[in-house]
Parts: sequence; structure tokens; C-alpha cells
Amino acid sequence: MRKNSLLLALFICGFFQGFAQWTPITLETKASFRAIRSHGKHIWIGGTRGTVIHSSDGGANFNVRNVPGADSLDFRDLAILDDKTVLLMSAGPAENGAAKIFRTENGGESWEMAYQIKEKGYFFDAILWEGKQGLILSDPAGPFYGLIRISNKGRDFSLLNPASYPELQKGEAAFAASGSSLQKTKQGYYIVTGGGSKARVLFSKDALNWENIYSEIPGGEGTGFFSLGVRDAKNLWIAGGNYSRIKEGPVPVLESLDAGKTWSPVANAPGYYVEKILWADPYWILSGPAESSAFDPMKKRWISLGKSPYHNVCRVGDRLYGVGGRGQIGFISLSQIQQLFLSKE
Repeated sequence: MRKNSLLLALFICGFFQGFAQWTPITLETKASFRAIRSHGKHIWIGGTRGTVIHSSDGGANFNVRNVPGADSLDFRDLAILDDKTVLLMSAGPAENGAAKIFRTENGGESWEMAYQIKEKGYFFDAILWEGKQGLILSDPAGPFYGLIRISNKGRDFSLLNPASYPELQKGEAAFAASGSSLQKTKQGYYIVTGGGSKARVLFSKDALNWENIYSEIPGGEGTGFFSLGVRDAKNLWIAGGNYSRIKEGPVPVLESLDAGKTWSPVANAPGYYVEKILWADPYWILSGPAESSAFDPMKKRWISLGKSPYHNVCRVGDRLYGVGGRGQIGFISLSQIQQLFLSKE
């Protein structure tokens, strides 16, 4: 009996070490969340039912609100312009009134609809802010992806007309999963795609002239690259999968050390559906609705962060915050992750 008790204790210890690293945060909401970004100590989260959550103290306290007039909208991404100014991006068919941008300039005390497009085909996937201007990525409504330039602190929006671009594949689109299908580095802009016969990486120095720089991985309906992670202008990661098979990894985790010119598989990468890749110095973080993992590039080692439900993650100080379905929000510290790596040595 003592032997069995010892085995049980070891099993429980091992279980919690492998699957209970994230600390859940309980808030009064059942909305599902995919949008999360940080700016200093400010954390902004967006989700279904027009729900927006804000913390101004690094996650010590959260305020849950609903944007007036947005009850039917799903905020899949957001852009933080400064401590008070935020843009919320709703994802959904434009012809159904779902392609909208809401703006606050008083820290969420009030919101106004800053932009809407109603043309059939538009479906916003991601939004980014570059300091003085921003960019919205939309699914194709014509021969190429929709690109909308943002200026004047989020007050003005204008459709771009790319001068050159590769031909779209049948069914090709970007995924509005974690706001990381569009990224910007010192080199230029990147879009990762899926849905077509090949998952692709597209690149442009100026958002007007685009080229296909990688298309070696099979795609298909619901399958492709969902996220591009940036460590620096040269070191990039891409990953994804199929959103209907969250415990499988039909799309490999790939790394580029030359700004996307060449890509190679990351050895021993986990095989599950990845919606977000994040560089959280000194680790790469992968997260999807089934699991999350960390990779130490110095030691070339992976570690599981558990069976977590988070579509998206962001870093605030020593902590990573994750958001998922049915109001699930949680955090884990980089210090914890370091200890997990040390415990495996």
C-alpha cells in the first residue's frame, strides 16, 4: 500500500509538473478571446459579443466591458497606439456588417466606430501599428489581399492598391486566429497564408509590391500557416495546422535565419495546431487551443507548458498572458518556464 501511495504521489507530482503550469484568471465573462496585446503595463483583450478587457497595472486587475453597438461582433485583433488610444478589429464577412474598426482615445471609457467596409469578400484578419501608421490585412476581395493603411492616430483609413503581387491560389486566405498572420520587421511586411494548395509566405518591402518567398508546405481547406513569430529582422518562425484538428500538426514549425529567404524545420517541435508564435526572450513560445510549449534556442530543448486552451499569448514583464474560448484567461511566468527547463536537466 505504501508503494502504491508513493507511485500515486509521483504520478500526481508529474501530472501537475507537466500540465498545470498556467494559472487561470477568473473574470465575469463567457466570451471567447483571440485578441491580446500589451503596451507597457497596459493589457488589452478583445473577444466575442463585443467584449473588451483592459488592465492598466500589468495584470493585477482587469476591467471587463462591452463596446456599445458591437454585441454581435468578434474582436479578433487590436492595435495599441498609446496609453489611451486603441483600435479594435472585428472579424467576419463585410457584407454582413462584421468588418469594422472601433476606436477609443480615453482608455476605453468610450468607443466610436472609426471605420467600416461593406464590400463582399472583405474579412479582416490582422491589424498592426508601426508607430506613426498602421495596416489592416483582409482576405481577398479582388485579385489580392485587402490592405488598408491607417494614419492620423487611427482616424483615417485608405485602401491600398498593390502594384505587383503573386497570383492567388484557389481558396487561399489568411487566418484571423491571433493577429500574427501579418507582421512587420525592419526588412518589410510578411503575410502567412493557408487554404490554398500550398501554405505560403508573402513579402513586401513597402506593402505595395509583393512576392511569394516560400510555398513548400501543402495547404488545403482550413490548413496552412496561422502565425509568424519575430525574434529580430533575420530570425523568424512560422507554424500552423488545421483548425478542425487541434491535436494534430500537419504543418511543421519552420525557422528562417535570413529574413525568410530560406526555411528549415525546427527539430523535435511538438505536433499540434499552433495559432500563436511569440518570441519572449530567451524563449520561443508556441500556443494553440490544445497545448502550449517553450523552446530554448541556446540549449535546443523543448518543454511542454501543459494542455492549455489559449489561442493567443502576449508578454508583460516576466509574465505571459494567454486567452482562449469561454472566458479562459491565464498566465505563466518566464521564471516558471526557466525552472521547468532546469527541472528537466
